[in-house]
This record gives sequence, structure tokens and C-alpha cells, in this order.
Amino acid sequence: MNCEDAIPLENLDFCPTAEVAAGVSEVGVFIASYFDFDTIQAPPGLDTATSLEDAATIAEAHTFLAGRGFHKVYINPESGLVDGAQVGEKGNLSIQNNFTFSVQGTGAKVAGWTRKYKNMPVIAIVKEKNGDIKQIGSKLSPAYMLEVTPTSGQKAGDAKTTTFKFTDVQNYPAPEYAGAITQFTPPST
Repeated sequence: MNCEDAIPLENLDFCPTAEVAAGVSEVGVFIASYFDFDTIQAPPGLDTATSLEDAATIAEAHTFLAGRGFHKVYINPESGLVDGAQVGEKGNLSIQNNFTFSVQGTGAKVAGWTRKYKNMPVIAIVKEKNGDIKQIGSKLSPAYMLEVTPTSGQKAGDAKTTTFKFTDVQNYPAPEYAGAITQFTPPST
């Protein structure tokens, strides 16, 4: 067992002039089936990471099987949220990472997507409005659809949406993904 602390001491600074934009980009969500990957990268272990940022960043791009890649999911504006919660007990803590979002409508395409991915292990890449790119799911703990709530709305002005929540459990909060986002090429019609 290697218990070496390779990360040098660093301050966790605060800059009062830093601009922070909250939220998820409605055009920056990518999801792929776990089974479409050839390789799934991970952040380095604490015994090999060289900085705090390094310990929370996936630097290399994932690779896919031939003809596969991430598919884009256009979410409703201001509906996306990446959050996490501590699970476990002292000495055995993990982080449950969640990605919640809604898409427009409850039609057949949305219902079919729900049916296809409801029990499918996935990796989700989520661009936040401040430029961070988070990953939900990993090689050892892929994300799963934990909740799905389609709603027709009751009256004019109500949302007619389907809300999803994908969840993983990791040793760390949702890491930054710095690799390329490889998208599949849709068949031409």
C-alpha cells in the first residue's frame, strides 16, 4: 500500500473579483452508453497527482468503439444542475454526484430515449456556464438514471417537460473533464 502524499501543500485561495456564472449550458450536455467506450479515463490517484487541480481533472480523452461517441442532449435553459452529497461515514466517505436536467416535452422521442437509457450505465459530460466541464460516471462507477419525471402540465404556462436525474458514487466530487468530446456522426438522411 502506497500512502505517500504526492500533492504539495497549497492554499485554497478566494478572489473577490472572480466572476462566477452559475448553471449548466443548455447546449453543452453529452451522454454516451458505457458500452460504447473503448477506454474511459480517470483522474490520477492521490498518490500520483501533482496538485489539487490534477487530483480532480481527467486530462486524457476517452476513446470510443468504431462509429460510436457522445450524443448531444439539448436541455431546457436553467434546468441543469450538477451537485454532490457526501455518503458513507467517517473513514469511509464517498461522494454521490448528481446531474439533474429537464428536456422539452413528453413525446415519443423523449419517451423512447427514457426507455433506452433507464437502466443503461452511462458517462455524462456537462458544460457549466463558467466554462468548467464536469463528468458524471466513471469506468468503475458509471452513472444511472435514478429519477425520471414526465409531466404534461395542468394549464397554460405550466412546464411540459421530462426531468431526469443521473447519479454516480465516486471517491471524489464530479471531476473536470479536459479531454476532447467525441460525438458520433449521425447517419445522413
